[in-house]
Amino acid sequence: MENFKSLTSPLERVHSKKYEITPIKGSLPILYDSIKNQFYLKNEKGLTKLDNQGNVMFFDDLSNEKSYISTLDYNNFIPFVFTSKGVYDFSGEELVFMPFEKKLNIKNELSNSNFKSIFEKNYNSADLVIYGNEIEDETAQFRIFFRVDNKWILLLSKKGDYNQFRYPETFKKNANTTVQIDYSKFSSKFSNKKLIALKDNQRGLYSAKEKDRNLNNYSTIVLKELKLDYKTTNELKMVALKNKSYYGLPDWMNHTFFKLAYFELNYNKEQLFFKGNTIIYNELANEITNKDFYLFELPKDMRDKTKVAFLDVKNYTGIAVDPRTNYLEPQIENTGIFIIKPINKN
Repeated sequence: MENFKSLTSPLERVHSKKYEITPIKGSLPILYDSIKNQFYLKNEKGLTKLDNQGNVMFFDDLSNEKSYISTLDYNNFIPFVFTSKGVYDFSGEELVFMPFEKKLNIKNELSNSNFKSIFEKNYNSADLVIYGNEIEDETAQFRIFFRVDNKWILLLSKKGDYNQFRYPETFKKNANTTVQIDYSKFSSKFSNKKLIALKDNQRGLYSAKEKDRNLNNYSTIVLKELKLDYKTTNELKMVALKNKSYYGLPDWMNHTFFKLAYFELNYNKEQLFFKGNTIIYNELANEITNKDFYLFELPKDMRDKTKVAFLDVKNYTGIAVDPRTNYLEPQIENTGIFIIKPINKN
């Protein structure tokens, strides 16, 4: 336990000779641009963008954007934020807002033949074609975004056009599918904007596992990332537990122990040590430890481009009544994303 004596709080700055672990503004999903060698994290209604050294290039949560539609279409893994007025493009060196050049079929006014003609013309001309989710109102229309000659066009589908929108087929063995929405017979176009997910190889979880309504269940869908090799010699392990507190819950609930967990991260042949609160509870007479600490890394063949990785940390601090359910629930505070990156020696 000598390595932990200098730590005064669970989530303070941690470092080794070459690497440090520090908090980063953002949350899951964490996505990677393999062409530009850059990272993106969800940031409330916007994105945080990082370079290949883990330095923040810029971020914006777009809190003042009143016509917000979606932080980013997680089904499509792209660096854009869509609003009803236009598109925020995070893919460049600075954030750029581009209003829609045209907004078509907003009131479902197009006939079937006119819609087909307009759709195919824009689809064939566009370098980017992004399919959004259903609008949550009585129109039951879907958003279709085209970028033609660097100008954005919003086209709403015909009302109730559910059968035209589809998700990848999951029953095809070894299918090279992605978590994206497609329009029947017209696949999305991403140009060089497509991002990929990182993975916790120990847990088999991707860095887009957040329970967002736009995300598919990754245990039942074939991801393109499944064909990538995420094997790693880096390892995050819990090395010790220390009693901290005990909560005697009602008889109909299992007893829960809060403990201080000590973690060792072996990363690129260096050791980093940190600690955080976890819970132990009984389930069907078996003692279960919640180890909500995840190490997300790039595929193996991309790690020569950057030494950056991420930790997803959930730090349990107590038990309280959840006002939504009126039940006692574990409280998670100081949770967030931490970045593992080379120490800047300048």
